[in-house]
Amino acid sequence: ERLTRLLNNVLDFAKIEQGKKTYRLEPASLPDVLRAAARAMDYPLAQQGFTLQVQVDDGLPPVRADADALQQAILNLLANAMKYSGQSREIGLRLRRENGHALIEVTDHGVGIAPEQQERIFEKFYRAPTPENRLIPGAGLGLALVGHITAAHGGRVLVRSAPGKGSTFTIRLPLENQS
Repeated sequence: ERLTRLLNNVLDFAKIEQGKKTYRLEPASLPDVLRAAARAMDYPLAQQGFTLQVQVDDGLPPVRADADALQQAILNLLANAMKYSGQSREIGLRLRRENGHALIEVTDHGVGIAPEQQERIFEKFYRAPTPENRLIPGAGLGLALVGHITAAHGGRVLVRSAPGKGSTFTIRLPLENQS
């Protein structure tokens, strides 16, 4: 599954680079997308001893979205949370509403990201130059793809992090004008 995700990321990035990546925006239930992503990660999370805490505010209206693309973005964030959790084995996945936006949050309690690296982590092929990262496999495409998918949906991706304290990545999608 990890290799399939990596291959899909590379193929999607090739399409993005060529300007050929398209998204099928149709009414989608964000709670369903979130739960499907959580189900897809059940086995890998269990194999590595992780607990995934899922919180879903169910009152959100359907949004115009490419459900598969959003699920891929969430899977990339969950895979990163697993890789960078250090000794912590708890990850949070939350969907909530705030000021006309849907927020999808993935939280880990791991190694964290230094403030000076946080701007660059969304660049393709960029990996923060830390000793821990040298030991963790990755191509540096996952977060760049999350950023592209989020932007294609009229949203943005944000990060709150501190070294040694973990990270929260938030996909922020507009709810208004989504008919």
